[in-house]
Amino acid sequence: MIRKLVITALVAVAALAGPAATKTAAADGAPEAKKIKVGTLAPKNSEWGKYFSAWARAVKKETNGAYELDWAYNGSAGDEAGMIGGMRSGALHGGALTATGLSSIFPSVVALQMPGLVDTWAQLDKVRNDARSTFDKEFENAGFKILGWGDVGIGHVMFRDPANDPDHPEKGFKKPEIRGPGDLKAYNTFYISGDAIGSKFLETLGISSPRAISVPAILPALAGRDASSIDVITTPAIAAEQLQWAPHVTHVVDMPVGFGIGALVMNKKFYSELPEDVRKVIESTGKNTSELLTTAIRNKDQEAWNELMRTKKVVKLTDAEKAQWQAKFTDLRKVLKTEGKVKADVWDAVTKAAGK
Repeated sequence: MIRKLVITALVAVAALAGPAATKTAAADGAPEAKKIKVGTLAPKNSEWGKYFSAWARAVKKETNGAYELDWAYNGSAGDEAGMIGGMRSGALHGGALTATGLSSIFPSVVALQMPGLVDTWAQLDKVRNDARSTFDKEFENAGFKILGWGDVGIGHVMFRDPANDPDHPEKGFKKPEIRGPGDLKAYNTFYISGDAIGSKFLETLGISSPRAISVPAILPALAGRDASSIDVITTPAIAAEQLQWAPHVTHVVDMPVGFGIGALVMNKKFYSELPEDVRKVIESTGKNTSELLTTAIRNKDQEAWNELMRTKKVVKLTDAEKAQWQAKFTDLRKVLKTEGKVKADVWDAVTKAAGK
C-alpha cells in the first residue's frame, strides 16, 4: 500500500524552493511555460513521484511561470536506457535514474552499488562523498549534469515458494529456501537490462544465459504463475511495495545485499543554454529535492522492510550462511575490477573509502 508523504505538498514546495532560489522575471501575459522534459520509472503517486511533482511546482513558481518540469512518469518515456537515448537526442532533457541508467553514461558508477561494499547508510554517504568529484566530472565529460544524488533503498532477496503460494498451480511443490547463493539456481532468476552487477553475479553462480528484462516488465513477469514466471527478486523493500512487487513474494531474506543509488541528471548542453537565473533555480531546487528525497526514501524503505518482515516469512541466515554470501560478493567485486566493468582507480577509491 502506497503511503502518503509525511509533509504536505505546500511544505514540500516551500522546502524545495529554499531561500537560495532566484525568481526569474516573466512579464504579465507571457506565453505558456517552456517545458523541460524529464522522465522517471516511478509512478506519479509513489514516494519519488510526489517529490518530483513538488519539485515541478517549485520550479514553475520560482521562474514565475516561465519554465516547468514536464515529468513523464511510470516509464512512459522508456526504460532507463531509452531515457538516456532520449536525453542524447534531445527528445528528453533530463531524468531520475537508478544505477542501471547512470551506468550507461559512466559504467564505473556501479562501484557504489557493489554487493557487500557498505553496511550502513552513513558508510555509503562517506564513500559517495569521497568519490563524488570524480563521478560529477565523468558525467560532465559525457555530456550530462548531475543535479543531485539520491538513494533507492537497501536491497534484499525476496522469493516465492509455490508451497506457500495459494495461487500457484504447483501449490504443494516446495523449492529450497534461499539461504545460500547456490539456492538461487532452483529459481527463475533475472537481471535488469543494463545491470552489469546483476548479470555478472548470476554468471559467477553458474547460471548460464541469465534472463534480462526491463523494470516495467518486472511486475507482469513476477505476477505470472507459469513455468517461466520470475519467482525471485533482489530489491529494496520500498521498491517492492510501491511498484506492487511485494504481493507476489512469500519470503524475504534478512541479510542486506547492497545499497541502491540514483541521481537526478540533465543533458549538459541543454542545461548550459538555459538562462542563468533559471539554472540557479533548477540547481537549488534539484539539490533540495535530492536531499529531501534521500531522507524520505531511507525512512520509508525501513518502514516498508518492517512491514515485509511482519507479513512474509523471514529467512534468518546463520553466520556461516552470511559468510557464503560475503565470499561471493568479494569474488564479484574483484571480477568487476579485473574485467574492467569498474575502472581500477574508481574501484580502489570506493573500496578504500569503505574499508573493504
